[in-house]
Amino acid sequence: MQDFRHNLKPVEVKIFLKTVASFTEELFIRYCLKGNGVCPQCGRNGVCHSGAVSLYSNSFDKITHEIRACLKCGFKDMTTMLTVERL
Repeated sequence: MQDFRHNLKPVEVKIFLKTVASFTEELFIRYCLKGNGVCPQCGRNGVCHSGAVSLYSNSFDKITHEIRACLKCGFKDMTTMLTVERL
């Protein structure tokens, strides 16, 4: 957990990690930032945006997935980042 960067309160970190627990089996979450985005499910402000690295990736310095999560209603969404690998 040394590399986990965030701007959340300790209680919010716990809620965030419980919300995205199903994603953490194959992903290593590097950072989580709570922003002013609106949740598409409940409409409240404060959606968390985080970057994660796949455990199957050949380099841990590239973010491979982006996760959005709402701390209020439990909404979560994961997208794959398109990266160009070295040839």
